Amino acid sequence: MSIRLEINKNFKKNNSFRKNINSEVKEVSLFHSKIMNKQTPLIKFPELARSIGIKELLIKDESHRFGLNAFKALGASYAMSKQIEENPEINTFCTATDGNHGRAVAWMAKKLNKEAIIYMPKGTIPARVDAIESEGAKVIVINKGYDVAVQMASNESARKNWCLVQDTAWIGYEKIPLDIMKGYWTQVHEITKQINSQKIDLVILQSGVGSWAASVVYYIKNKWKDIPYFISVEPHSANCLFESIRLGKKVSINSKNITKMAGLDCGSVSSLAWEILYENLIGCVSISDELSEKSMRAFANPLIDDRRIESGESSASALAALIGLCEHNEYDGFKEKIGLDKSSTVLLFNTEGATDPDNYRSVVGN
Repeated sequence: MSIRLEINKNFKKNNSFRKNINSEVKEVSLFHSKIMNKQTPLIKFPELARSIGIKELLIKDESHRFGLNAFKALGASYAMSKQIEENPEINTFCTATDGNHGRAVAWMAKKLNKEAIIYMPKGTIPARVDAIESEGAKVIVINKGYDVAVQMASNESARKNWCLVQDTAWIGYEKIPLDIMKGYWTQVHEITKQINSQKIDLVILQSGVGSWAASVVYYIKNKWKDIPYFISVEPHSANCLFESIRLGKKVSINSKNITKMAGLDCGSVSSLAWEILYENLIGCVSISDELSEKSMRAFANPLIDDRRIESGESSASALAALIGLCEHNEYDGFKEKIGLDKSSTVLLFNTEGATDPDNYRSVVGN
């Protein structure tokens, strides 16, 4: 099946963190301005919205953030700067990655004149390795999956006194992942200014380990007056959040199937992300690669008057989830529950560009 839906039994519409995060948001935003961050566009797609039966579709295009083809540097840069403040003697940063986070760590390490060691899972395409190596980092591709790469990066960092900059949290390792999540706030801070007082009804968020999705939810629930519904999206073969929501507890999965949505190919949810997401998602979606590719083509070959944007496999998954929900009549009850109809305004994030250029061309053409 191209799309599966799990309605969250633990969802609490009015659950709110409601902490005053204004000073932290200001600090994060100021830091990013000092490293020459430029606001990315929030783009309207009126024809695409009309074709799928909603009022308005807004997409935050992150494909050119810092010239790195993805948004991840917002989190890594802030967390690494906080580590340097605490310990200026750090010589080497280390992480495990499917691609974008590792390049962000390598990019920031170069700005700080530090070394970077990046572990990557089996099946990593050469283009993603090359992109990280172009930032001056050493890349180690292992013969195991992402979760094992994380464990190896953690073990080697402890043994060699490297600074581990991982975007997933576990018991005893939480400060750096939390700073990474705070770093992502700049993205939603920009959106808050861009929409002004416009009401958003639904936000669909890509989820690998869930850190970015949780960061967006946390910011919005603290800062926005009108709180939208939130839905997560993952590949069928790496739907650890989907399964965790279905079972009502955080679980890991180890599928033998593979996905081209490399940025979402994760087997475990971050502990910090789970604390936020398990009561604040109205539902979880998992999708096929074919549905993601359909959305890549929709972005690359827009309807008349809509704008063309470059969207990679993981990035296009949010639009894929929206199209899948709108096209499947069996989910009409859920759509009615969340008010997904001709009066809806939906916010999506184009989280990356074509980080696998060869596959991108094979999917969308030249």
